[in-house]
Amino acid sequence: MNIRSSNAALKAYDVLIAQPVTANGLSPEERDAIVISAIINEKGETLVLSRFGDAQWDLRPFFDQANVSESYKFIAWDMSMPPALIDDCKAVAYAWFKRGLPRSKPPIARGITTFAVASVMPFVRWLNSLGVSRFADVRPLHISNYVHHCKEELKLRPLPLYGRLRVIDFLWVFSADTIFPLQRYPWGDASLWRVCGIGKIKGADAAGKNVGRTDIIPPGEQSKIFNYCEEIVRQARDELAVSGIGYHPSDDRISIRVRDAVLYIVSITSGMRNDEAIGIEVGAWRREFKNGVVFCWVSTIEHKTGKGRVEYLVPELTLGALDLLAKYSVTIRNELEQEIRRLARTTHPSNPAEHLLRLEKAQKDSKKLFLGRHANGGKLKEKHVEALSGQGSNEAFVRIAKAAGSDWQLRTHQCRRTYARCFVESRMGRTSLIWLKWQFKHSSMSMTQLYASNPQQDLTLFDEILQQMTEFKIDLIESWLDDQPLAGGAGEKIVELRAIPIKNRAALLAQTAPHANIRATGHGWCIATERGCGGAGLYEATRCPGCKNSVIDEFFAGTWQDIYIQQQELIKIDDVGPAVRQRAERDLQVALDVITSLGLSPINDDTNRAVNDE
Repeated sequence: MNIRSSNAALKAYDVLIAQPVTANGLSPEERDAIVISAIINEKGETLVLSRFGDAQWDLRPFFDQANVSESYKFIAWDMSMPPALIDDCKAVAYAWFKRGLPRSKPPIARGITTFAVASVMPFVRWLNSLGVSRFADVRPLHISNYVHHCKEELKLRPLPLYGRLRVIDFLWVFSADTIFPLQRYPWGDASLWRVCGIGKIKGADAAGKNVGRTDIIPPGEQSKIFNYCEEIVRQARDELAVSGIGYHPSDDRISIRVRDAVLYIVSITSGMRNDEAIGIEVGAWRREFKNGVVFCWVSTIEHKTGKGRVEYLVPELTLGALDLLAKYSVTIRNELEQEIRRLARTTHPSNPAEHLLRLEKAQKDSKKLFLGRHANGGKLKEKHVEALSGQGSNEAFVRIAKAAGSDWQLRTHQCRRTYARCFVESRMGRTSLIWLKWQFKHSSMSMTQLYASNPQQDLTLFDEILQQMTEFKIDLIESWLDDQPLAGGAGEKIVELRAIPIKNRAALLAQTAPHANIRATGHGWCIATERGCGGAGLYEATRCPGCKNSVIDEFFAGTWQDIYIQQQELIKIDDVGPAVRQRAERDLQVALDVITSLGLSPINDDTNRAVNDE
């Protein structure tokens, strides 16, 4: 499925295809007349929305994401800036949108609008403040000062910095499309990636590079928010059970509260991006039974990489929440259907283009589950129903966190990374394996097997999980290289290695962590890469401290305190026999050695008292 052309009902393809792929070689009049966007009505008439020379480019026909607000679908060119700068930036944006970068496909519309707002206009305004009116007059000193301004004054981290400086790179790549091109390659002997501090590192290899990452929701705050949302869903389900199947709440506040809670549950239990969650349509979920186990899938459209329709694995409670919202959203969906019928009956609208665009948007949103009432320009009397926007989703999450008693600044984009981190924490033994079993049905089923079982899975989520796995390992190994006490054979070796100076610890960790084999045993970390003990240490904890592949850090201190107490209790039993007592005394000493190595003292150390009581 081609995501960029899925909205085929309105686009005037004949007109758009006929436009030149470059503004190069055209007269000013011909350039300004290039059609940027147009739609076609039911009579086959073409309605031009914007042209190259306009102060505003209307890109609404090119947007397929349901969660994008109308205001983000336009590019407002600041016509108070020098015309030569604006015209060349338009030419670059147009060339990228029509042809894409070399060896890359053209971007989606959101890429163009973001590029104009976040990269083009800040650079143009900065140049204008220096009196530079043409890109041909830009010198290496200008670029160097702008990079310094972005790094030191704006404090932009590598990825945001890349987004801000991208216009300079594009001005060089598309220099043939501009009238006053840059005269020199802007990055000297380097590249934009290198200048930003990223290099050519992507995906998991970017871990630890300070490239600017989304916050992970802390476990305590996540628990508050999730429990609150689950309680809202439970209360709503009870209300439906009492009121009957035909019940549709007239209280908007109740419906909004249920919608917001379900949106959070879907986001945190699936790893979907916000536009994918908002894109879920009524009934787009299913249950599949395999070998007596139920698998729950939610279907949506993935836009970011253009994969098209994908399915996300979710727990049973997520489908239950979606089923609930399907009933609670009947009223607002009926309201949208009424508007669609009213728009369809209008034969002579005052503004045909706006009327057609609104009808098409309403029809696209008519099956969506996460809906809200929106007013253009804040006009209360002109509210209409549409899919919840990204901004509206964030406002919903702020309400949720506050109602749950959390001070966390909850945002939608945090859920995907938190989901991946939860998987890694569970997989690595930092949190209960219940989460992993709940999400992937069998704790013994590998993630790779699961993803391979459904070709419609979103593999970019798999990449996000691998990224989190690498970052987890980096954090873990870095904590070992600090001054915390360690036990275990490998732990003792690591303590000895601390005396060796390391020139660039961050670089070493970034190179080492992705290839390090680290697994949790429940009472320590095993770094065996070959045979090891064959897994016996999983069940016989006291085998691990003396193993050359074992690292026991302060995270497992409580576990070893418990092991110590258990051996104390075992020694007190009179009728276990000499063999069991001898084994308990041995394991007691092993646990004591671990606790001591971690710089702690045993809790409830009544061994001597137990011996004296004999």
